[in-house]
Amino acid sequence: MAETVISSITGKVVDLLCGVAKREISYVCNCSENVEKYKNEADKLSSMKGRVQQHIDLAKSKGEDLLEGVEEWMKKADDYTSNATQFTNGGEDQEKRFNLCTLRRCSKTAIKKTLSLRQHQEDGKSFETCVSLPAQAPGFTDLYQSKNLEDIHTQKLTLKKIIGAIEDDTTQIVGINGLGGVGKTTLASEVAKAIKNQFADIVFIAVSRTVDAKMIQEKVKVPASRIIKGEKVLIILDDVWEELKLQDLGIPCVSEHMNCKILLTSRSIEVCAAMNVQKNISVNPLQEEEAWTLFERVVGKSEWHDKLKEVALKIVKECGGLPLFIQALGKALKDKEIKIWKATLRRLHAPMDGDVIYKKEGILQLKLSYDHLEDDVAKSLFLLCSMFPEDGNIGLKKLTHYGLALGIFNNPDSIHDTKDIVQLVVESLKSSFLLLPADDFSFFEDNRREEEELFKMHDLVRDMALFVTFKGDDKFLVKSGKGLREWQPRSDVIKSYKKISLMENKICKLPDYELDLPYLDTFLIRNNELSIVPDEFFRGMKELKVLDMLGNNFSSLPQSLTQLTMLRLLDLSDNMSLCEISLLGGLSCLEILKLRRTGIRKIPEEIGRLTNLRLLDVYYCYDLSYVTPGVISKLIMLEELYISLMRGDCSFLTELSELALLKILHLRVWELRYIPKIETLIEFDIGTSEQARFEHTWGLYKRCLEVSEYRCSLTMPIRKLIQLSEVLTLSYIEDLDNILPDLYQEGFDELRHIVLRRCGNVRSLVKTCDLDGIQTSNESGPMKTKGKFFSHVEVIHLDHLDRLELLWDNPHQYISFCNLVEILIYNSSSLLKLFPISVAQGLVNLKDLTISNCKSLVNVISDGDEQTTGSETELVKKDTNIVFSFDRIRLYNLPKLESFYSGHSIIKYPSLEDIRVHDCPSMKRWSYGENRTTKIKFYDEERECSINDYIAGIHEKNGNFTYKGVKVLLNNELVQEDCNICSNQGM
Repeated sequence: MAETVISSITGKVVDLLCGVAKREISYVCNCSENVEKYKNEADKLSSMKGRVQQHIDLAKSKGEDLLEGVEEWMKKADDYTSNATQFTNGGEDQEKRFNLCTLRRCSKTAIKKTLSLRQHQEDGKSFETCVSLPAQAPGFTDLYQSKNLEDIHTQKLTLKKIIGAIEDDTTQIVGINGLGGVGKTTLASEVAKAIKNQFADIVFIAVSRTVDAKMIQEKVKVPASRIIKGEKVLIILDDVWEELKLQDLGIPCVSEHMNCKILLTSRSIEVCAAMNVQKNISVNPLQEEEAWTLFERVVGKSEWHDKLKEVALKIVKECGGLPLFIQALGKALKDKEIKIWKATLRRLHAPMDGDVIYKKEGILQLKLSYDHLEDDVAKSLFLLCSMFPEDGNIGLKKLTHYGLALGIFNNPDSIHDTKDIVQLVVESLKSSFLLLPADDFSFFEDNRREEEELFKMHDLVRDMALFVTFKGDDKFLVKSGKGLREWQPRSDVIKSYKKISLMENKICKLPDYELDLPYLDTFLIRNNELSIVPDEFFRGMKELKVLDMLGNNFSSLPQSLTQLTMLRLLDLSDNMSLCEISLLGGLSCLEILKLRRTGIRKIPEEIGRLTNLRLLDVYYCYDLSYVTPGVISKLIMLEELYISLMRGDCSFLTELSELALLKILHLRVWELRYIPKIETLIEFDIGTSEQARFEHTWGLYKRCLEVSEYRCSLTMPIRKLIQLSEVLTLSYIEDLDNILPDLYQEGFDELRHIVLRRCGNVRSLVKTCDLDGIQTSNESGPMKTKGKFFSHVEVIHLDHLDRLELLWDNPHQYISFCNLVEILIYNSSSLLKLFPISVAQGLVNLKDLTISNCKSLVNVISDGDEQTTGSETELVKKDTNIVFSFDRIRLYNLPKLESFYSGHSIIKYPSLEDIRVHDCPSMKRWSYGENRTTKIKFYDEERECSINDYIAGIHEKNGNFTYKGVKVLLNNELVQEDCNICSNQGM
């Protein structure tokens, strides 16, 4: 058994040894063959490496990114082929030595390396067809080069606002809006560059007027998927002209995806609103200094010759602060000779015509906004605005009247309705920045009041409009505001024009011959210096519909005016020397006649022939003293009447009842007793003073009534007007005790502003005890108020009411002053207190209180509901917390005033920031309780003190103080800048 085992083992060992021997012998015998195989595989790898290198070179030339592992594979391939070369060269030398050991080792190594080469070739097979990824296009922020906004403060500030809006986590959609060429796209690009690190992706899409939905969907496909995964993405939609449905475009802009931010630019605020923009930021044109800075950078100059700089400054001014235009002109003029600059300036100053080479880019950019207007009415009104002078204000009423006379509108029901249409159009044009708000200067206050609203055109927008009118069939000649002293045109040159504007010049002479203007429908020569208009001047203007000659100095009308049988609007206002107007009776088509502030003394019989007249304005004609009987009643189409007659017979007022279409009445007459009941009025300003006392409120209030020196009983028509009034002024009414119930007829549902002046018998504004007696009815029938009396009143103004004792004594079921904002009381010597605390608590919106020269006033607010009938006083508990909404309190010349509030309650004044007390020598405290003034802190000797202590200290000095701010130092006389100790010289 043992022998068998041994024999078996021995056999296996022998076989094993034989196999080893065979392999070893094979290594030696096949050395050359194995080395040759190794060399062949090395050659194959080298060829493969060359092919891969070609792919790599091509990919790099395209800017593509190499696949991961390619470069590592190439490095190893280099090592393998280099080692193979060294090995095969050395192997040949070794083989010549016939060294068996060397041959064995060489052969064995060749076999091993051959296997490695084959495996490396296998690993690199995929690289023979693909070594890179397609090149990703550079991102928007990679390509955009930031602009230098240093010293361009307008755009820097706007940029900061936009970035702040985008960084606000509660805001998802931000809008940038402004005029074409103002720099919206540039700012959007600057924003993207500035905040690119805050977003995983930023996509910039130019939308433009023709929306390519498929293009937008394709561009947002990848960003949308990243948004859904939770990544933060900013999508910029540039130049949006109409509402876009973001979800339809594949943009997941909903509250669940606040990581998606949308920044859109548009020329229209209305578009931004339609797209639910949460923060709208308007871009303004550059200021002059900023425009100059930008222009210098574009032309590459910082040092200028005086003559060239003078020209350059004028050129920049013509750019209107629009960066697009500034850059276009700057690039065109860079490195040019001064004669080119001067020629450019001449072209910029020239009237707009077909040659717009120097304005082309800016004009065409702006014209896109005009072209986008779909409403023909809007286009027509916009072009009419270009007839006004550069930088001049345009009036809402003026534009309405021009449009009506030219038949722009589709048969509106009334002038008033038309004005509403124009208002909407103007707002739309403003939202598209084709019109701008007027400069808010008090100098224009009279004009603003008459026109209700003023607006203007940007200079370049006006140039664009004039360019449109030059190209169109409705040709305009506009020379307004050019400083012309005379106008002597060649008839053949101007024959084709339909509209001519010469307004705001210094023209004192017109052609004394007939001009052939067969198509002319509008002629504007307002605000010139004409003292005479030649008799033949208008004969060749048979189609004229609008003639505006306001603000000249002629005393008579030319005979040729009677030839204008198509004339529908004639404005002769502000010709103070013009007295005789009988000639106008022949203008049978006339619908709007304005004679405001002229020298006319009477309205003659001939005016009664103007039966198509819809508006007659003879307001502020101070010499007017006679209206021919029967004239007014013949004007059956009259919708608006503006008339002043402060002497003479006012019986013509009875004829107003014949005017069934009358909607607006501005009337200043010395007596109102003839005024009839007029059911059709929707706006009125009626009074007995020569000047309307509340003209500054016109625009806020549309129904104003002022009655003064009226000693007769108030007639039913007057009571009706009182009922409809928003502003009611009563002066010198001797038999008036109070407003309610004395003037009660059918309620005061519309009343906003109450003024009582020198009504010597008024004891209170409201007699609540008398109301209790009325209960639910009076002699005129049941009460017909829509709610509580006075619930819409905002202002109460009382002056020289010698018997006034208090405003009203206690709360009442029929009375509410919940919207009262301001109370002003002057010179009421019997006033003891304003009202009790229970009434004061109901004045939740009262912000401003001024009381002056009321010598009997002891307390402003009393502690209790003392009624004038002497009923029992009900005191407010000491620990009661009361909140007043005052912003300002002014108390002047009140010699007996002891305190503002006579009670002990805790009073809170959370919004009070302005207190003024002057000439109140008896005032030693504010109240007897605690006063909490959140916005006011008082200091005495640098220690914080209460208002009571502060007033006590002031009382010891001079009894006066004016306080606005957060700190007052009393005894050391250090007072904060916005707080001043008053003198004793009155208000």
